[in-house]
Amino acid sequence: MVGKLIKHELFSTIRIAAIPAVVMLLLAILTRITVETSNVSLAITSVSFYMFSVAATLFIGYFFGIHSFYQSLFTSNGYLTLSLPVTPDQLIWSKLIAAITVMFASIIICILSACIFFIGLPEEVIQQITDAFAQMGDSINRFINAEPMVFVELILFAIVYVPMMFLVFYTVMCIGQLFTVKNRKAIAILIYVGIVFVWSVFNQAIFTHINSSMAEVSINLAMWVNIVFYAAVSVGCYFFVRYVIKNKVNLLA
Repeated sequence: MVGKLIKHELFSTIRIAAIPAVVMLLLAILTRITVETSNVSLAITSVSFYMFSVAATLFIGYFFGIHSFYQSLFTSNGYLTLSLPVTPDQLIWSKLIAAITVMFASIIICILSACIFFIGLPEEVIQQITDAFAQMGDSINRFINAEPMVFVELILFAIVYVPMMFLVFYTVMCIGQLFTVKNRKAIAILIYVGIVFVWSVFNQAIFTHINSSMAEVSINLAMWVNIVFYAAVSVGCYFFVRYVIKNKVNLLA
């Protein structure tokens, strides 16, 4: 059943997210053609639209991963979703896996469009770009060789941080669901703004200083502090979302 849920989520999200992705790929081709012309204004306009399409592709891939959660659980669609023979855990995981998949697919398509844009550039330009990436790669290799555990820690950090980005939004929507007023979307937005404000204050006043202190002792210690902290946030958000879906969903308010 989870597999079927994930397929449904992917299909419903991709059919919308594919539109800006296709537009972006077409603009990458058009931009690549226009930069070869002598019309500077046309080239600048084309590059601007291409950059906007990249941002739109990333945003829509991320946004619909969040919107799908709200749409299928906290609107009239929730009657159908919650009647399915699945557990709250299966609902959350299907939403989460589909959202993460679409987000990474959007990133890969953006990289592909960048490759299309760079195809056929003058050899000296390509060489400069290659040298820049080579220098970056050498720096990363030297750092990883000096601190081999950092590579593993970065993977672990991504594993806990990426789901957390979605789970925080799921949590905000679930908090809004607890209110019995009609305009729960506005309440959820206000709650999110409040969370962002509190996090900014906490980050500047406390967490940044903790990271700096840990990094002075060891970069590995600083990485583990971040991994444990974001893992704790992810776990806390997950169980709160699970509790609301299981006990507090109110579709009549």
